[in-house]
Amino acid sequence: MRITFPHMGNIWIAVNAMANQLGVDLVIPPPTSQRTLSLGSRYSPETACLPFKLTLGNMIEALELGADTIVMTGQYGPCRFGYYHKVQELILRELGYDFQLVKESLGIRNMVRYLTNGSSLREIVSGFRFGLAKLKALDEVEQHVYRIRAIEQEKGNATCIYTGYIKAIDDAGDYEAIKRAKQEHIQKLMSLPTVSSPDVLKIGVTGEFFLVIDHFATMDIEIELGKLGAEVKRPQSVWELVNFNPFIIVFRLKEKNKSRKAAMPYLCHHVGGDGQQSVGEKVLHARHWDGLVHLEPFGCLPEIMARNIMPWTNEELPVLNIVFDEHTGKAGMINRLEAFTDMIRRRKR
Repeated sequence: MRITFPHMGNIWIAVNAMANQLGVDLVIPPPTSQRTLSLGSRYSPETACLPFKLTLGNMIEALELGADTIVMTGQYGPCRFGYYHKVQELILRELGYDFQLVKESLGIRNMVRYLTNGSSLREIVSGFRFGLAKLKALDEVEQHVYRIRAIEQEKGNATCIYTGYIKAIDDAGDYEAIKRAKQEHIQKLMSLPTVSSPDVLKIGVTGEFFLVIDHFATMDIEIELGKLGAEVKRPQSVWELVNFNPFIIVFRLKEKNKSRKAAMPYLCHHVGGDGQQSVGEKVLHARHWDGLVHLEPFGCLPEIMARNIMPWTNEELPVLNIVFDEHTGKAGMINRLEAFTDMIRRRKR
């Protein structure tokens, strides 16, 4: 059994760590690229959203590398995402691929035991904790990267250090190696020459979860904001999504409830996906952020609702909505970001 899964941000780091500890034959899809997007777009329904097309492209590339078992989450909700696996399975079988699809509907415990050839619960928990430790370390250093990108003298150095850090965390074989890599790369970031600029902007990035955490899907929008002197604030992370620690779950639910409560005067029902939370993030952080970038896949109904409600909230926080699909151009996105940050600076002055 050669197992694979679609990419979603850096979640592959945790899955790879767990697979190595449990002796699972894992096929990691190639990094998401233009070929991935082209394959997914070619075989997807025209009205399918960008996350659907990218994950389908990941599956095709992994099957080409010899994978025979695909793991894909999918239940009812939180939007059309819950039905991705059904449609993607039909498409892949029509293309002639022979594989087994393992769905989350089996239950997390049964699914993991099946995929790990009956490993003991202790072994599974140990591997899962190690993978989570890697995700947490990545998330913590990424927060430093957001801050340094906005003030570094030579743009791109912080991103280069973080790229090396991702490899170091993936190669780390134990908790001590994770700790060393984290300390070493934070020190590298702190030693970068910076400028003292009074114009550093704090810009939140929110919207549909897949887009918020996947750098390829949004054409490295966080890097481009850093080049424009903006420190990115991102409420969502992969580490918090997959962490089953009861304390983390309670904290995550509290933060989501804060966002939903803040959105209630304007959007009083859960509309699927992250639509209600997107509205709530604007309301919650209007006094702390200088602007908000709202990311939306083309055709995503929850985010369409959020986009149309945001201009009518009482909080005066500038919002830039960007819709992504396979036709979105990076040059046009950068032009919009430049105009948005210029407008915010004039507004602050």
